[in-house]
Amino acid sequence: MKAHRLTVTFAAVASVAALIGAGAAATSGTPDWLDALNARSAAFNKQYGLGDDAGRRPLTAPGPDWLQALTARSDAMNREYGLGQYTRQTARTSSTPEWLAALNARSDGLNEQHGLGDDAPKR
Repeated sequence: MKAHRLTVTFAAVASVAALIGAGAAATSGTPDWLDALNARSAAFNKQYGLGDDAGRRPLTAPGPDWLQALTARSDAMNREYGLGQYTRQTARTSSTPEWLAALNARSDGLNEQHGLGDDAPKR
């Protein structure tokens, strides 16, 4: 009985697949939406120098000044955010970093707002 059911199922699936394949072969090619999508993609590739566009610049190794540029950028960011040799000296009475104190204050405020942590209702 199971073998018969398996054979019937296989035959049904094969005939549906054949019908779908025949329907696809009867059409004129790709659907209009796919043609439009491919045309749009080709236009963007040409505009931005991507894909098979001949004007695309190949990637090369960084120039000789890349390390100097990276160091300058790092130095500028350290100065902006008070890191490394540019650490800001503040009159803090605690050894807790400012970012951690701000994170804890935010967490305490959210816990109080939503009734979580120490502010949770006692059972």
